Amino acid sequence: MKKIILIIFSSLMFANIGFAEGRLIEEVQLGPNSNNKYYFPSTACIDGYKFVLYSSMMVQFFEERDGKSLPAKC
Repeated sequence: MKKIILIIFSSLMFANIGFAEGRLIEEVQLGPNSNNKYYFPSTACIDGYKFVLYSSMMVQFFEERDGKSLPAKC
């Protein structure tokens, strides 16, 4: 019985479906580096907040407001 509850709990935990509104703000070309490779980082707006997208990484922009570090809005 414990195994069944664990299986149901873990399947519900990892079966999350999310919906987000996103748009591309800017895409730039950087390079070439020493290996003659070019890089294409981009800035995106996802659900009203700014993110930097690069390869398979996504990092959120932060800004200082009223002495606090808060996520940057688009």
